[in-house]
Amino acid sequence: MKLKQLIVLVIILFPFTSFSQAIQYTVKGTVNPNYNNKIIKLYYTKNNDEKFADSTKIDNGRFTFTGKLDRPLAGKVTLGNEDAGDRIDLFLAEGTVNVSAKDSIRYAKIVGGEMVKAYEQLAKMIRPLDDKLIGGLLFYKQMPEGEAKKAYITKLMAGFDIYRLQKREAIQKFLVGNPDSYVSLYFLDKNSPNNLLNYEATYPFYDKLSVRIKQTPLGKELGDRLLSVKGKLTGEQFKDFVSTTPEGKELSLKDVISKNKYTLVDFWASWCGPCRKENPNVVKTFNAFKDKGFTVLSVSLDDNESKWKAAIQSDGMPWYHVSSLKGWKEPAAVLYNIRAIPQNVLVDAQGKIVATNLREETLYNKIQSLLN
Repeated sequence: MKLKQLIVLVIILFPFTSFSQAIQYTVKGTVNPNYNNKIIKLYYTKNNDEKFADSTKIDNGRFTFTGKLDRPLAGKVTLGNEDAGDRIDLFLAEGTVNVSAKDSIRYAKIVGGEMVKAYEQLAKMIRPLDDKLIGGLLFYKQMPEGEAKKAYITKLMAGFDIYRLQKREAIQKFLVGNPDSYVSLYFLDKNSPNNLLNYEATYPFYDKLSVRIKQTPLGKELGDRLLSVKGKLTGEQFKDFVSTTPEGKELSLKDVISKNKYTLVDFWASWCGPCRKENPNVVKTFNAFKDKGFTVLSVSLDDNESKWKAAIQSDGMPWYHVSSLKGWKEPAAVLYNIRAIPQNVLVDAQGKIVATNLREETLYNKIQSLLN
């Protein structure tokens, strides 16, 4: 092997060592001496969802944490309890993270290696979002019981979807600008839609990551999981079925597909909370593209006809509907191996399945990209 080729190989392989071996982290902090003798804590959750907490006493305005991890991850330093105390998030990687706070820990300056710097860049975008949500939840806990408290939490939860969307968009924006950062991979993995890996929403950004980052243990794990949720149906021909409309007539999937460029076969039920929550997203997409060749065929796993029809009316779903009213024994659901709802299958005019399990803005974006 020529020297030049060897040098290139070493450059490619060397960075992997920090990801494949246990890492030693150190967190050194300086704070206002007024905090002397107070207990400060470090929290983080390992990749196996095991929660970890460490604590130490502040001495002469200083504190230190040390430990070992299988891989880099985000943590939190806090005075008080995990969420309600004076706190700041940081990234734990090989080496030392320096935390310097003149007064509140929340506004500490954090300095460290490459991953720490990258995380701080991203944190400037997501901390305000987290603070707003956590602040709202803490305020709710302090409110006296009553109608005002009920109204407040209803309003707060109504904005939760917006919070998740804004946070996901911030992470995606950071990833596009930093495809060779482990931090990009870490947060792409942690913030997949609905905390469930959605292929259509996640893979386009995973694909933008550098080869170096994809070859880390976490990169390989995420890649494997993406392939597993892509769905065996994607790329295959649709399977036809015939079921009954709310008007009592028979309707086949083949008939619907033949009249449209793209048909979303949407499996749901009136009793399914997540389905009902997702319906407004389907309505939005249908209304935006119904005149461009997009439609929906909803297959209900209801067994109560009146509740099925009432839900269609209540949720404003002006498209094709069918159900055999057999619950989980719905023949169309069995045909497509549906074991949980909501789920859906997108079929083109030639009968080819082009995507599965499209949720939230991913559905809208996918249809928009196909029809524009």
